[in-house]
Amino acid sequence: MKFQSKYFAAVLSAATLFVSCSNDDESTRPVDGTTGNAELYFDNGVAGDALVLGTSYTNSNGETLTINKLNYIVSNIVFIKEDGSEFTYPKNESYFVISEADGRKTVDLHNIPAGDYKKVRFGIGVDQERYLQGETAQQSFWDLASQYEMVWTWSTGYKFILFEGTFTAPGVDGSKEFQVHQGSNTATDNYREVTLNLPTTARIRQGDKPSIHLKTNVNVLLDGDTKIRLKDNLNPAGTSSAIMGGQNLIDIANNSLKMFEVDHVHNGAGGEHDE
Repeated sequence: MKFQSKYFAAVLSAATLFVSCSNDDESTRPVDGTTGNAELYFDNGVAGDALVLGTSYTNSNGETLTINKLNYIVSNIVFIKEDGSEFTYPKNESYFVISEADGRKTVDLHNIPAGDYKKVRFGIGVDQERYLQGETAQQSFWDLASQYEMVWTWSTGYKFILFEGTFTAPGVDGSKEFQVHQGSNTATDNYREVTLNLPTTARIRQGDKPSIHLKTNVNVLLDGDTKIRLKDNLNPAGTSSAIMGGQNLIDIANNSLKMFEVDHVHNGAGGEHDE
């Protein structure tokens, strides 16, 4: 009887595990003509460590950064099925500010056609088409971006990424402030788009809300495929380093293409964030 009891317990445990995994990976609701909701959750980190504002991180450039601010804009969200067909989220509603300081890390999306989606694509920043629509078309988002210091002026547009703090580096006396303000300018369009595979299908249904959990690695902005040293960008007085234009912004834009990856997908009710 002990053997039978252990066997029954093992079978029950395996069945429970299967149901648990199935609940996370699948929806029992069929794909029909309804719509559902989804969310993107951006979990900010630095080279595999959680991002904690005010904490110091050393990169491969030999520079130690204490990060005090991180804001960025994501936009133009597209969901892609296995057959390559796409749903483009309405453009006028597809611009969002992510801010580490106040925990603004979730993008809520509504009225997405029911379906099984295998990829997601989104922009980093604001595209020229949207910017050139003028003040009236983008006033509400401009006002929101202004609250998070994500704008310059109407003539110079948006900051796509705001990355600030202090740093120390070999050969530099003491701690210096740094500012990285990434955006487009009259010389270059630094808007970029990234397409990411989902490790688990996002099953959007009426009443279900998949949560797509993305890991963000801000270390790659300066320490990615192209290395950018803050000490090389010190002002003539040697008091601070500000990167707001030129080739550096192009390099940072290209580095940012490897800033995101999808860690996992929660199907079902959504709102589950495993950090």
